[in-house]
Amino acid sequence: MPSDSVLEEIKTRIDIVDFISEYVHLKHAGQNWKGLCPFHAEKTPSFTVSPSKQIYHCFGCASGGDIFSFLVRYENLSFPEAVRALAKRAGVELKVSQKDAARTGEKEILLNMHRDALVFFQQQLARNAKAGEYLNKRGINIEAQKLFSLGYALKTWDALLTFLVRKGHKAEMIKKAGLVTQGTKGIYDTFRDRIMFPIYDLKGEVIAFGGRTISGDDPKYLNSPETLIFNKGRVLYGLHRAKEAIKKTGQALFMEGYIDVIMAHMHGFSNSVAPLGTALTPEHGKLIKRFVEDATLVFDGDEAGMSAAKRAANVLLESGLNVRILSFPDKEDPDSFLRKKGAEGFRKLLDAPLSIVDFFMLQKKDRRMIAHEALETISRMPDNVLQGQYVKMLSEKLMINEIFIREEFNKIRNLSARTVQTAAPKPGLRTKTRPSEEVSLIKLLLQLPETIGKVSGVISEGDFKDVATRTIFKKIMGGLTDFNELLSTCEGEEKDFLTEISLRDDFDNPEKGFDDCIKRITGNKRKRQLQELQGKIQEAESRKDFKLLKLLQAQHQEITRKKG
Repeated sequence: MPSDSVLEEIKTRIDIVDFISEYVHLKHAGQNWKGLCPFHAEKTPSFTVSPSKQIYHCFGCASGGDIFSFLVRYENLSFPEAVRALAKRAGVELKVSQKDAARTGEKEILLNMHRDALVFFQQQLARNAKAGEYLNKRGINIEAQKLFSLGYALKTWDALLTFLVRKGHKAEMIKKAGLVTQGTKGIYDTFRDRIMFPIYDLKGEVIAFGGRTISGDDPKYLNSPETLIFNKGRVLYGLHRAKEAIKKTGQALFMEGYIDVIMAHMHGFSNSVAPLGTALTPEHGKLIKRFVEDATLVFDGDEAGMSAAKRAANVLLESGLNVRILSFPDKEDPDSFLRKKGAEGFRKLLDAPLSIVDFFMLQKKDRRMIAHEALETISRMPDNVLQGQYVKMLSEKLMINEIFIREEFNKIRNLSARTVQTAAPKPGLRTKTRPSEEVSLIKLLLQLPETIGKVSGVISEGDFKDVATRTIFKKIMGGLTDFNELLSTCEGEEKDFLTEISLRDDFDNPEKGFDDCIKRITGNKRKRQLQELQGKIQEAESRKDFKLLKLLQAQHQEITRKKG
């Protein structure tokens, strides 16, 4: 673990507003910056970043911390991994432990292995006429093949395994990477007789592969399993190439498959991406929201494609993205449409996308079902103004009185709210209320460190009901009065609490606030003591232990007298 001074050095070199702005769209709000929380679905921004304190806190789900906490939670990293990533960004050299070195070493081994595998697949594509002919038939020219580093996996049993072993890779690690599979007759290549699509992370590293059969074998598409370097729910195909175009055009085009993306890039629509053979996830939405606010779904025109578009729209809307949908003629997909109509035809579609309401109007269902399904989707939008606009639009399109549409919408929204409230609390959502006097006292002790001496001997950690406030009080009384030093010693709930109170406004009259807190905490303490004594007095009376009873009554009178 790096020293506190090293961690502070990293924090001083990376401004938290600049850093978090790469993940969350922030807007200036007084002394701070605000945006929609990336850790829970919300409609009104409650995620606050403080440039002066170099911390963040969400007043909706109570998560908070510094740049390390943010990266740990957002990227699902361990603390050491986050420190290494931020140290590299800040240009701070770290001393690496053996355990961390081993994990880093394993990642590097897997990355090197995938680089070598890519070279092998590309070599085989250049030598294999059948694979080249397949790509030509699909309209993927040599330039696109090179741009996306396409390759070919031989039909033979273990050609890749043999190649990688000769390169110095161990069979066990190759298996761990998912590039080979253990069968009853031995180890064999996972991908055989397939066009290979390398999958890149945002840094441009090959972290996995997708393979498309060219001989009719099932499954049609096969992806690498999840590994130390690959999580398919957090990666979008083509994003490493598309991210700049996405930022430039102000929108991301979501396709369904690898070839759709490649064909779109070939025709100049280089802001196109696709999930990896799975449904879009909230993580995909968060990933795109780092770059833009607008997303357009470019799915197949058949019934399955329309259903997939509806599910995807719900996910992306909950992520806070503005969603529109392209409507292809039945049995057309982006690939076939681009080959038939070209860039000009696709551009016409793109210039007139369907709104969520227009999309639902295409469904072959009665007006009641269309209204209900559309309103369920509209209710997921984080923007109340936008919700109102779409409710009005739906009323006009269906020719149903807006009052009735709005009544149905409110029912759906209220039902959704009740479901959230009655469901088991999700990790990260605020579930507890701390005693206000304890919260205020911690705030005041940090605001006025000179008052710490007045507390000593009057209040002890045992007087605190809440675990987080009790723990932090103990640390403050132990001499940790600098906020950043205190924050560095806290984890989880304690850190969330600290960031919350630090972003609260200071007391206008701290001396009065301090006195009020002391009175309330000591008053609560007396109440607890009196309740405990009353119970003991009743027990002594029932046992006729008059000696103990007299002692307890004297204690009760003494506490009551002090109160007066």
